[in-house]
Amino acid sequence: MLRLGRQEPLRSLRLSVWEGTLAILFINWSSGVVVTGYALWLGASPAALAVLGAIPLLGQLAAPFALMLKGQRKPYTMLLAGSGRAVFGLVLLAPLLPPEARVPAFLLVAALSQVVIAPVNVLWTSWMADLVPPRERGRYFGFRNAVLGLVGTLGNLSAGLFIDAVPKPWGFLIVLGLGVVLGVAASQVLRWQHEPPHESSSAAGSLRVALTDRAFLGFLGFLAFWWFAVLVGGPFAFPLFLEYAQLNFTQVGLWTVISASCGLVFGPLWGRFADRYGHGLVLIWTGLVGSVVLPGLWLLGGPGHTLPIWLSAVADALCWSGLGAAQTNVALQQAPPAHRGAYLAVFGIVVGVFGMLGSALGGALGSLNVGPSPYHLPILASIVLRTMAVGYLFWARRV
Repeated sequence: MLRLGRQEPLRSLRLSVWEGTLAILFINWSSGVVVTGYALWLGASPAALAVLGAIPLLGQLAAPFALMLKGQRKPYTMLLAGSGRAVFGLVLLAPLLPPEARVPAFLLVAALSQVVIAPVNVLWTSWMADLVPPRERGRYFGFRNAVLGLVGTLGNLSAGLFIDAVPKPWGFLIVLGLGVVLGVAASQVLRWQHEPPHESSSAAGSLRVALTDRAFLGFLGFLAFWWFAVLVGGPFAFPLFLEYAQLNFTQVGLWTVISASCGLVFGPLWGRFADRYGHGLVLIWTGLVGSVVLPGLWLLGGPGHTLPIWLSAVADALCWSGLGAAQTNVALQQAPPAHRGAYLAVFGIVVGVFGMLGSALGGALGSLNVGPSPYHLPILASIVLRTMAVGYLFWARRV
């Protein structure tokens, strides 16, 4: 039996980085350019691509089920993460179906996988909040996210090279199958991570505390606005690169490597900045980059003029290496330890509901097929809405 004490939490925090390097390959391949390319090969329309982009958010509606799970978080996290990732493996059977059934079946399996996995985010984040001292969360998650970003995007580059070299759909099937195996393996690594004792409260009582916290409700307003805006145009970035700008999978993989490499620098810097000046200020600065600069560069690129798209890889790192962690850490700062799960569950529900609404609007705008491609109008609308979301955040911090 492991002897805990001085070696904890450092051993578990190091182990979490190794666990994440396996999990991130499943996450990236099952929700990024690889699965988007597979969906396009199956015949996905702009509306179907919008649904695909919203599926991880759909799963967030199941996040409150985590509040019903009592006792240790470790066994539930392992079971749900492993099972949900294994279920995703059923998408490999889509080419065996009649052409008209392939995309609906693919989307159904992807949605079921995310619903099973959704409570894991609440359980795992609460668990990690008990392991990482509050004053070190910015630095630790900045470092962890940067490492995982590099591993994941090196995986994207390797996958892109492989997919370009292997006849379709075999390249997609092999990469996605490997991702499922690595994702299930990552869930088993969690068994060696220490789980400290934690406070808990009744689900109803915890939800009541979260929903009557005025500061938290103000933050939820920003989350709702931001994720609605992001999902209007965000799911169309990779289709824009592949179909309009005519990049191949290797080039898109290289784009993600550039983003991850920059994230190795920006992530720890944002983490130290957050530990010193606060996560709220990180939200404003990264939100400004993500609202105008990042999607604006997507739109400036095109066939034979891809420099803005390559520059957007740097903007992507500058935005998301700080913004994602800052959102979670703001929620953790506001949540009393005994009610942390409820705050995270409400966080997930808001992101899920408003992200899906944004995705529905994006799919409708894409179906209009206005502009140089079906993807330009929803991305332009996303720019306007993201800017309004950051404006709301700036206003909310001043009142």
